[in-house]
This record gives sequence, structure tokens and C-alpha cells, in this order.
Amino acid sequence: MRRALIALTVVVALLSTSAPAFAHAYLVGSTPRADAKLEAAPPVVLLDFNEPVQLLRSEDAVVVDAQGAEVDSSAARGGGDSRTVEIPLRQGLPDGTYTVRYQVIGADSHVIGGVFVFGVGSGELGEPFLGGASGSGPSETGPWGTSSRFLEILGLGGLIGLLAFRWLVWAPAIGSMPGVRESEREAVLTWGRDAFWMGFGIFAIGAMLAEGYLLVVQSASVLSTGVLSAVQDTNGISQVLSDTRFGSLVQLRGALLFALFAIGAILFIREYGSSGAPKPATVTGSRVAGAVMAVLLVVVLGGIASQGHANVSSSSSLQIAAQAVHVAAVSVWIVGLAMVAIIMVRLPAVASGGGPGLAARVLARFSTVALIAVGVAVLTGVFRSFAELSDPAELWQTDYGRSILYKVALLVPIAVIALYNRRIVEALTRVKSPNGPTLRLVRRTAGTELALSLVIVLIATVLAAQVPGGV
Repeated sequence: MRRALIALTVVVALLSTSAPAFAHAYLVGSTPRADAKLEAAPPVVLLDFNEPVQLLRSEDAVVVDAQGAEVDSSAARGGGDSRTVEIPLRQGLPDGTYTVRYQVIGADSHVIGGVFVFGVGSGELGEPFLGGASGSGPSETGPWGTSSRFLEILGLGGLIGLLAFRWLVWAPAIGSMPGVRESEREAVLTWGRDAFWMGFGIFAIGAMLAEGYLLVVQSASVLSTGVLSAVQDTNGISQVLSDTRFGSLVQLRGALLFALFAIGAILFIREYGSSGAPKPATVTGSRVAGAVMAVLLVVVLGGIASQGHANVSSSSSLQIAAQAVHVAAVSVWIVGLAMVAIIMVRLPAVASGGGPGLAARVLARFSTVALIAVGVAVLTGVFRSFAELSDPAELWQTDYGRSILYKVALLVPIAVIALYNRRIVEALTRVKSPNGPTLRLVRRTAGTELALSLVIVLIATVLAAQVPGGV
């Protein structure tokens, strides 16, 4: 307990250290500036942003008069600098108040909109004209945006966690089964193989469906429409998919996930054999194929990090790598918890003689792997926070900082449970065959730890859409 509290104190102290701050794209200036009063109308309105932005449709940046009529002379376009947007105006505009409306896509794939007015002549400035403006899409921190990112991470994290558990926990713990009857050995290996491939199929299909769901939700945000309307707008989705950086990354991830599924299908056939001549189960399949699948998944995670905050941070390549490693480490931990909870129930049922002892060996092995995974997750999480916060006060003054504190706070009960489980593991190493109540206790504590960790993941999906720092 004392060690856990010391570790958490260090984490909070590190998070409170000042660091360079980066955020969503935002308007840093305009020509004319907001609320300016001019003697004559300018030939063009220039919008300057703090980072590269993309204008998907020309109608996403317009200037209208007090009656709502557009006064552009031609379609808005990105300037010579990708941080600027130009809106050419008609010559000889009469005196009055003019409203500038814009919506752009930032380098971190977030949709940024705004409105301001400027005046021509000596009259008083009027209110912005908002009539006829396109509707707003789903909020990135709302149910649609949060659920789409959560399901994406759930699918990809599940695949990474399954592969890691099979190679780092299951194989070392089950590789040798001294004192276990041959029939029970075959039953354990068969159950392990079936559980892995069932999980792989569910997570692989789920990951591909989640990418499609994420594309629809993002399209709704970009097109300023509802999610159900976006589903019916195939042209709009196609435009987002083909004309935005986000769409290009979705295509890349889709291709990689399809390749992963294809490799998995081949390995599945090889491990099971034909229906006429089934193969006996082994602890693991091909090591080379497993490594290829792991690399594909890490690249997919890099693609996700490339569309978020890490992409616009200082040393973006390093930040993207850190984010991918962070998600991978968390996935190893969370999926491992789920597998341990299942194994504590199933192995004693599959092999009544040697099952309890094998379950204890799996638990002991996972305890070591989990310790490393959580350590990597904490270190990379702190490193990523350095890139997003510039002042300790942002931890409690901004939604982004408070989300970080919520994550840290949830680590306290998780650390207590983890320490309790470590004591159980130490006790189990001294007995040959653990009793049923002890295994059920481990299952309950692992389930509780799993539930708390999923809450942390949910907070992280909200965090991904919040504005870092004080912007």
C-alpha cells in the first residue's frame, strides 16, 4: 500500500510540472479583425489559425450581410499557407455589418467552427446573422463521439491484449504441465485455443465495424448534420473518406485490419486443420505470424495517434509513438484482467485435477506482466501529459486537466486491489492446488479491477476530444 501511494504521489507531482502546451486548432487572428469597423470593404477576408487546417467544402467559410445574403465573389479556399483560409469578397460592398462564418478541420481531426462580425462605414455594429447556417454535428465529447472512440479502442485493444496474453502469459504458464493427466492437458490446450480464436473473431470484426461507425460520426461532425442523416449521405461520407486526412487514416487502418483478419483466418485454418483431420491443439500458433499481426496492430494504433493531439505536439513522431505504446500497454493490462477472471472459472472446470494449479500459474505469470504493463502505461501517460499542459493550475481549471485527475484518482483503488492480489499470488505459490474459494476471490477482485480500468478508458476517450491546456 505504501509503495502504491508513493508511486501515485510521484505521478501527480510529474503531472504538475510545467511543459509546453498544444491544443486544438483555433483562430489566432483575422483580416479584418473581429468587430473591426472599416471605411471600405476589404477585397478578401483572411482567417489565420495556430496550426494547419483543412477546408473541406467552400460553403464552410462564408461572409453574409445583415439580411443573410452571401457577399463572396468566389468560393473560399485555403491560402498559400495551410494555416490560412481566404474568402474573396465582391467589390464595392455597401456600408453595414457583415458576418463571417467558418468551419475547418484541424490537424488533429477535430472540427473547429466560429463566427464574428466586422463593419463597413460609420454605423453601429449589428449582431451576427446566424439564420440559414448549417446545423451542428454531434459533439465530440457527447455520446456519439465518445462511444465511437471507445468502441474503436475496445476492438483494437482487445486484439492487442489477446495476442499479448497468449504469448506473454498463457504460453509460459501452460507450456509445461507437470502432474497433469494427458486428457486434462489436451482439454486445457483445446480450451485455450478456442477461447483465443473466439475472442479474435469478435474483436477483429468489432474493430472493423467500429472504424465504420467512427467514420460516420466524424462525417456527421464535418458535414454539420445528425448521425442518422450522415448514414444516408453516401456522397458526404465518400468526400470525408477521400478528401480529408482523417479519411486517409481510416482507409489505412481498414486495409491493415483486413490484412490482419486475413492472416488470422489462415492461421485459424492451420491450427484447426480440416474437418476430416483436425489437428491437436498447441499452446500457441506461428510465432512469425503472431509477430506480423502485432506489428500491424501497433501501426494501426499509430494511425489513431496520428489523428489526435499527439500529431500537433512538439516532437510529434515521438508523441505518436508514446501514445501508441500507452494504448498497447493499457490493452495488455485490461484484456489480461478479463482473461484472468475467465480462467479462474473455466480452468478448474476444464481440468478438475490440475486446473486449479494451472490457474494459479497463469495468475502468477500475469501478475508480473501486468506490473510491467501498468508501469509503461503510467510513464507514457505522464510523458504525453507533459506535451499538453503548460501550467499546474490547468489540472483543476480545465476540463482536460480534471479528466487527467479523474484517471489518476481511479488508480488509487486499482493499486489497492492490485497489492491485495499480489499477496494472494504469493500465497498461491506456496500451495500445489488452490481451493475454490480462493480462485473465486481472485475472479471477483480481477473483475472489480477490470471495471475500474474500463472507466479509465472511457474517461480517456473523452479526454481525446477535450481541448488541452488553457485554450
